[in-house]
Amino acid sequence: MSQIANEALIAFVQALARRQARIDVALEAQRRSRPGSLQPETRPLGDLPALGGSVDVRGDRLLKLREVMSITSLGSSTIYRRMKAGKFPYPRQLSEACVRWRESDIKK
Repeated sequence: MSQIANEALIAFVQALARRQARIDVALEAQRRSRPGSLQPETRPLGDLPALGGSVDVRGDRLLKLREVMSITSLGSSTIYRRMKAGKFPYPRQLSEACVRWRESDIKK
């Protein structure tokens, strides 16, 4: 192989290694988070530094469908069927293709 081909191959392999390292870091963060959640663990409010003034801390996360399914032990079809029947809260529309449920609505 020519010197140019070798350099291109080395650059390609290095790029793949960097990408795999980013994926490994993301997977490790996901493993350390709560089961069924893609968000990292949060510290309890008592562990947070004191802030001056009043702060409205709602602690209300926005959950993906997968997280809602994990919390409720319901399948997606059942969730949407119950929403249609008025027995399950509707999600908030964040964009055309993105909806999230408020954690406080799910845990009622």
